[in-house]
Amino acid sequence: MTTDTLVTVAPTTPETVSRSTIPMSQKIAFGVGMLANQMFPAALGIFMVILVQSLGMSPILWGLIFFLPKLVDALTDPLMGYISDRTESRWGKRRPFVFIGAVIAGLAYIAMWQLSAENSQTYNFWYFLAWSIVFFLGMTVFSVPYVAMGYEMSSDYHERTRLMAVAQWIGQWAWVIAPWGWIVLYDPNWFASATEGARTLSIYVGVTCMLLAMVPAIFCHSVDTTNTNAKESNSSISDTFR
Repeated sequence: MTTDTLVTVAPTTPETVSRSTIPMSQKIAFGVGMLANQMFPAALGIFMVILVQSLGMSPILWGLIFFLPKLVDALTDPLMGYISDRTESRWGKRRPFVFIGAVIAGLAYIAMWQLSAENSQTYNFWYFLAWSIVFFLGMTVFSVPYVAMGYEMSSDYHERTRLMAVAQWIGQWAWVIAPWGWIVLYDPNWFASATEGARTLSIYVGVTCMLLAMVPAIFCHSVDTTNTNAKESNSSISDTFR
């Protein structure tokens, strides 16, 4: 006895194709955000030398400045993911946070480097630490929803892979560009001191990265979630840490 099995195949429509295929313009827009996501830490690594070499900060305090903001960052990343997943917005779950995070990180980066050798070591430490924490909070608000956005731009695994390949290729240029900051910071033809250079260059870096980070929030497509029940999941924030 034979049994015929009827298999229904959904027809391919322009709408289904558009959901799976990401236009190159969208890939580039998303990749520009990756350039900002990589440029912020790349530039920060270049500038951090100034704290010890030009401002004479104790290596112990310097180590704390590295450790404490990253500790806050590690604790807030899961929380940001939880908040973003449950957000209802006409602009989607991710774009509002990407935009707001870009602004916070950009402005905090500028404020963070308005230091002077005339200030005491204690003042510079607490000032930099406070703004560094604000900066990493801004990066959390930006980067966690930004990365999640990339996985939601297509239903096709291979298309998402191509998206991430383009984004990473663009983002890696940050590590090619950033080391040139050393030449500018310590060249007396540019600035009288590296501290003065950091105060000025941080403005260019902060504003440029802020604008780059805004690109995916403005140009990448998202789904209106105002009519969805973002609270339908029974998971809690504690489940994130399990």
